[in-house]
Amino acid sequence: MAQFFVSCPIGYETELLQEMKSFWFEMIDLDGLPARAEFPEVEVLMGGLQFDTSEHLGFQINFFSKIANRVLLRIAKFEARYFDQLEKGLAKVEWAKYFATDDVKIKAESHKSRINHEKNILEAATNVLTKQKYKVKDESSNTIFLRIEKDRVTVSLDTSGEHLHRRGYATFRGEAPLRETIAAAMIRKLQKFVAIDKELTLVDPFVGSGTLLFEASSFRLPNLERDYSWLRFKNAPKLFQSTSWKKNYRWFESKNNPHCLGFDIDEKSILNLEKNKTDFMKTFNQPSVDVTGQVGDSHDLKLNPTDLKKNVWIIANPPYGIRLADDNAKQILEKLESNVHGILVIHPVNWKFNFKKLSLAQSEEFSNQGLNLKLSVFTKST
Repeated sequence: MAQFFVSCPIGYETELLQEMKSFWFEMIDLDGLPARAEFPEVEVLMGGLQFDTSEHLGFQINFFSKIANRVLLRIAKFEARYFDQLEKGLAKVEWAKYFATDDVKIKAESHKSRINHEKNILEAATNVLTKQKYKVKDESSNTIFLRIEKDRVTVSLDTSGEHLHRRGYATFRGEAPLRETIAAAMIRKLQKFVAIDKELTLVDPFVGSGTLLFEASSFRLPNLERDYSWLRFKNAPKLFQSTSWKKNYRWFESKNNPHCLGFDIDEKSILNLEKNKTDFMKTFNQPSVDVTGQVGDSHDLKLNPTDLKKNVWIIANPPYGIRLADDNAKQILEKLESNVHGILVIHPVNWKFNFKKLSLAQSEEFSNQGLNLKLSVFTKST
């Protein structure tokens, strides 16, 4: 058994826990069959989840989680009040068990500890690793995280590589794009009100480069194509070292994805969406994806019933503040309410909507890139 810490945006810990439960038995064991181990006992911490499980399962969380920022493997814990104790503890760590190359990157932080100068912590760790013939660099696929909390040192290895919100499809971005982890959390919120399937039409009237629609389209698909750092660990399970390991996830299909329509007044945004669409199909190994972008002013948007499926929802992160006057964005959504079953929207906390047919079903505040926002769900009154 190994200990893992899966980080996520602060405030999304419970959502991450529910997401992990939803895909736990879709991961695979070392024989290529669906995972059989029980879901572990999880400690919910600020900014993530900590738990013990088999390494091969912990590694796979990188494939499946759309909310996680990073997956860390805990490899050592020890007490250190002084730098000589820190160096002795680090010298005992079996780095060679994991690293297939001799280059490493070190990140350090300290809280409420006697050892509290992060530059000196990095120097001490560098001394230890240099003596063991490792080259400490600014960039490396082998990243070590040192956290010292109340004189307790925790040594972790990054198993993710690049930040997990970088799926591989959003190469072309527009102004103030929504981070994929937040978009994925929105889709999970939507799932509580309507099934994310082929009977659903999602309309984004402020689509930008398409993040919300692409996250909905990849809702059930693992991301197997990225270059995760754990795949280069010396002790990576042999199953994942074969050339055909991805075929073990043969039960995943995308036939039930929603029908997605996006609109934006900016022609460049729609061009970015179309380019991202091509990358999306490569990233998730899909022959097609039901996402369509159109150039158009959302003020004049009229939903054609022939383009819609059984359930129709607006999902939006509208431009606010300097990008578009508040009243304009609200008016557009209020105008569209008569043609939809519900609206899920991110908006500033001071926005008040005047819907006639929809009522507030749920609303929660969160912070995104320093902005205080709300995620609100409006549905038809019953």
